[in-house]
Amino acid sequence: MTVAWTLLGWLSVLCYLVAAGFVLWALWKPRKSLPTLTQHFFLAAALCHLLYFGEGALTKWLKLDTPEAVSVVLGLLVSGASFVQWRRHGTEAYLGFLLPLSAILLAFGIIERPTQLSPELRRDILLIHVAFMMLGYLMLTLSFGSSVVHLLTLWALKRKRNLSVLDRLPPLETTEQLTGKLVLIGLPILALGMIIGIVWAKVEGRSALSDPKVFLSFITGGIFAAYLYARFIRRWEAPALHWLISVGFAFLLVTFLVVRHTLAVR
Repeated sequence: MTVAWTLLGWLSVLCYLVAAGFVLWALWKPRKSLPTLTQHFFLAAALCHLLYFGEGALTKWLKLDTPEAVSVVLGLLVSGASFVQWRRHGTEAYLGFLLPLSAILLAFGIIERPTQLSPELRRDILLIHVAFMMLGYLMLTLSFGSSVVHLLTLWALKRKRNLSVLDRLPPLETTEQLTGKLVLIGLPILALGMIIGIVWAKVEGRSALSDPKVFLSFITGGIFAAYLYARFIRRWEAPALHWLISVGFAFLLVTFLVVRHTLAVR
């Protein structure tokens, strides 16, 4: 039975990538509308994703306070947010860059071995910490998607691509404002989650500053804070700002997927 649910998860990963492929192909070779299969593949991916998480949560092999569960939930939230953006505003470009991230996050949750948390941990504080971190990650991930779309629009304008490409992309002002708002929301939430984590570690009698994941989280937060400073104080030009977002997101992805906690595990 476990094999069947694992296959369901991988089917979701595949459908996400196929749907993103349709979007990117439509952007590269503009057409009047996206293939209707795009929505079908997305809905199939989201359904399989939801079933995979639901089964794991009900049988408790996918615990809600572990990195694997956070990754699975975060991937679902990212795909849902990108889909809502498409259906409400007609900007399917976000799907092309965010759905592969959903696939990566889900694949991480499938491949990674379940984390064994120390049994004496205060799970109430840990869950609050995880909730804030996950929401902060979500906002900053969406800011990355908006930033990539902004850079793609700039590239299309400079290369004088077919006007039909620009018709499929949101105005530069829209992505500029959206990126800024998402970072303004996500960074304080991420910082609050980090503070709660440090306090939680102190309650447990441990030093959070010795954890490599905490150290890299500070660097990640610093890069996004530098973006806000560069945009609102120094008034950098848009391309440099959005490349800075890309660097910050790369650190976020490495921090979350590659570096492991040393505080919570047995």
